[in-house]
Amino acid sequence: MKKDDSSLEPHEHLVVTEAAKNLLNKADAWGRFPTPINDLMAAAQLKVAPVSVFDERTMWRYLQEAGEKAKQLLRQAMDKILGIFDVHANVIHIDPTVSPEKQTFLQLHEIGHKEIPHQNGIYRWIQDGDQHLASEVAELFEREANTFASIVLFQNDAFANMASDYEFGIKVPLKISRNFGASLYAGIREYVRSNPKVCAVIILNPTSICPTNGATAGVRRIEMSQGFRDQFSPFLLPAELTPNDGLMRFIPINPKVMSRPDTFIFFDRNGQRHEFVGEGFRTPYNTFILIHAKITLKPTILISQRL
Repeated sequence: MKKDDSSLEPHEHLVVTEAAKNLLNKADAWGRFPTPINDLMAAAQLKVAPVSVFDERTMWRYLQEAGEKAKQLLRQAMDKILGIFDVHANVIHIDPTVSPEKQTFLQLHEIGHKEIPHQNGIYRWIQDGDQHLASEVAELFEREANTFASIVLFQNDAFANMASDYEFGIKVPLKISRNFGASLYAGIREYVRSNPKVCAVIILNPTSICPTNGATAGVRRIEMSQGFRDQFSPFLLPAELTPNDGLMRFIPINPKVMSRPDTFIFFDRNGQRHEFVGEGFRTPYNTFILIHAKITLKPTILISQRL
């Protein structure tokens, strides 16, 4: 299962939220759909490099023309990331081979490295010298940039407010993610993360069918609402689901892309029984199993606040 890529301590989240709101204000982006990435880039005074260093056809020419610090930055980054923020040139490089929705998120992630106050100065210092970020600091900065990107893309609580107009279910993020220019992957995660209900989504790798062992699916990530986390964390799953796991029945098997909602019993950390509902949705890249406690399915009022 992949590492946690977005959780922050409350004080860290506050700083990132303020930076994200400031950018939305500067770009006058509130209430504009899809979220206007070009205006956000302009407000951050950043540009996407017209020729990306991720394009193998032009990478060599870039290395020939770039300064020594830029070369070093590129060599460090190319083997592990999809975006690069060049502090001095105010330019970001994005891998053009990923989907347009992913490119949008990557652009916002790189903007975060500039707009989060303490990150900009440190990256400038790092790229000016031969220093390197400690791994724990680098991981924190990546989580902060991911959180920044989500807050900007989904316009703080605008996505949650829009989702609250619909009856709870997997079809909701599928319907409204496109309004923000977000991928289904990002939209489903945001739907759970920002939801006041007790819910979680298990994100799986594509299902494999073995003649001897049956269907299996590797667990990629688990996203939980705060209500779910408070009551059921730690929520532990094996690295791979097998036919012996009850959640497998929510995985749609080809040609189906969606499974019908069904109930099951889930135990909290105190051993108490809870009736849950599960349903699944499948894409060529991932399967999503959305689960929620039945007792939480009641109207909820969300009040938007821009500070």
